[in-house]
Amino acid sequence: MPIDKLKPYNDPRVSLRSANLNGYNYGYLYSPASTKVPHRGAVFLIHGFPDISFGWRHQIPFLASLGLDVIAPDCMGYGRTDSPLFTLKDYTYKRASDDIAELCRQLGLKQIILGGHDWGGAIVYRVAHYYPDLITAVFSICTPYAPPTPKYEPLALVVKKALPNFAYQMHFASGELEQNIRSKDEIRQFLNNMYGARTPEGEVAFDANGRVDFEKQRRVVKNKLLDDDELKYYVDEYARHGLNGPLNWYRVREENFMDEWTHFFNEGRKSREDAIRDLTLKQELLFVLATKDQALKPFMAAKMGDRIPKLTRREVVAGHWALWQKPEECNKIIGDWLHEKVFNKADSGKSKL
Repeated sequence: MPIDKLKPYNDPRVSLRSANLNGYNYGYLYSPASTKVPHRGAVFLIHGFPDISFGWRHQIPFLASLGLDVIAPDCMGYGRTDSPLFTLKDYTYKRASDDIAELCRQLGLKQIILGGHDWGGAIVYRVAHYYPDLITAVFSICTPYAPPTPKYEPLALVVKKALPNFAYQMHFASGELEQNIRSKDEIRQFLNNMYGARTPEGEVAFDANGRVDFEKQRRVVKNKLLDDDELKYYVDEYARHGLNGPLNWYRVREENFMDEWTHFFNEGRKSREDAIRDLTLKQELLFVLATKDQALKPFMAAKMGDRIPKLTRREVVAGHWALWQKPEECNKIIGDWLHEKVFNKADSGKSKL
């Protein structure tokens, strides 16, 4: 039986909402909790690249059926959210954390569950650090946890020393993609490429250890993960702003470091040792490894338990788009974890939107 996923247009289960958060307009999807089960609070779902809030289309109806109000924002630069051109600080983890906290304040939410994928997975870990009292539980699909560090290393050095699978990020940050991908047809080719499409000869046009091959990208066929209406929706949403905003998330490594140095390591003049010891995520946390993800490799998650005492690990045999490739399996993992680790500890006094 096919999974009950959202439709890209006019789905009555979800409404398109907007909010002004710390000076910028955000668009977000909202789906109310089912009234057939006890109300369990609210969950925010944070997408990654190249994605939008609709990337959670397989999960939103499922989570609402569990009694959760579901809020899925378009991150800064994407879809119906503003896309500032010249202020990289607006694409940092701290900015995202502050904006999520502000949306919670506007909605009257004192505590939330937080889920993320790709960059969204990286964001949710930082929100849990910056706002530990707001976040009761966290789940991250594909993205392993990397703690704040007191030492800055440029991306090129990290790629050379430890993460050759992040070489693509250097290409994404270079500005070359914006120059080559502007029209709707070019955006469609790029998205097809990122979602796993190949050329008629069966060749790939993207290598996580390298770059986008623009010549091959022009020849890729349609991907198998989105139907025609879904792909059209994605292309239209990306055409609002182009790729500059989404790609800015790959350009703020130093800005993120400075925010974290100030907040975690220099606040109150605490020692580095004390700061590192205090950097423990105390929430219930689910990490779902995608075993075939070519960018987010299993070895990157090896030490997660050192900083996350309430860690639950699961895995799915899928690539980077595990939420779409194995939606039933991902939903079951998330649902089982919520029932076992989160709902039975939930505060029954949480307010319903």
